[in-house]
Amino acid sequence: MSKGKLAVVVFASAIVVVLCPSPVRSSFAQGGPPMLTDDPGTPGSGVWEINFAYLQENNRQERLRSFPHVDFNYGLGDHIQLKYETGWLLTDAPEGGGVKSGLDDSLLGLKWRFLDQERGGLNMSVYPQLQVENSTGSVARGIAEPGPNLFLPLEVGHDFGRTKLIGELGYQYFRARGNEWVIGLLGALQVSEVLELMAEMRSFSESLLSHGDVLVNLGLRRALSPGVKLLASVGTGLTNGPETPTFVAYLGVQVVVGEK
Repeated sequence: MSKGKLAVVVFASAIVVVLCPSPVRSSFAQGGPPMLTDDPGTPGSGVWEINFAYLQENNRQERLRSFPHVDFNYGLGDHIQLKYETGWLLTDAPEGGGVKSGLDDSLLGLKWRFLDQERGGLNMSVYPQLQVENSTGSVARGIAEPGPNLFLPLEVGHDFGRTKLIGELGYQYFRARGNEWVIGLLGALQVSEVLELMAEMRSFSESLLSHGDVLVNLGLRRALSPGVKLLASVGTGLTNGPETPTFVAYLGVQVVVGEK
């Protein structure tokens, strides 16, 4: 068993501990933290969702970490979400050579939920996201990815009581490497008023529905207090390409401000 797959088993065991009663690539473009696949939901009018996190991704060529990683989301009305995301990126190769660090690219996004389940039976949104270089020299030093890069996804979701199913289909335009299709499938279960468990499968391929990299991810959101949640996920790739993630992880806190 690879280290990445072993980590998934360890994390699944850790979830059991969390459930017990107790007192209350060279860039990380996250979806709906702590998962990669985003959902059609928006924060709500005038509401801020701010995520502070540690991210890690290992493949057979290098290890990437982002800390602190910040993700600001604002609800402009009930159906629009504005996003800004970046982080301090650290990258090192497994065979040595030292650690390089610097500010990652900036990710700007605008989500529009144009269909609500109450009206159309489904929640649907589009969420264009533009990744741009910061003028800090991180790209020139091989830390951050050359930009601009553009991601154009469509999200579809439906609630079945405590269970939610979400699908995401998008196309990613890269400046310095081949473009790719992204397909995500996410399931979420509201276990209690304070705990949500999630699992996802996500694929990346040059042609739609062709063979590509596949990643599985397990995650949770747990309320720590009103307006504060713990976010955690861990996953691994199922394919054996040189850039396929062998281990991905997210650990952070979400702060919600302005919620009525």
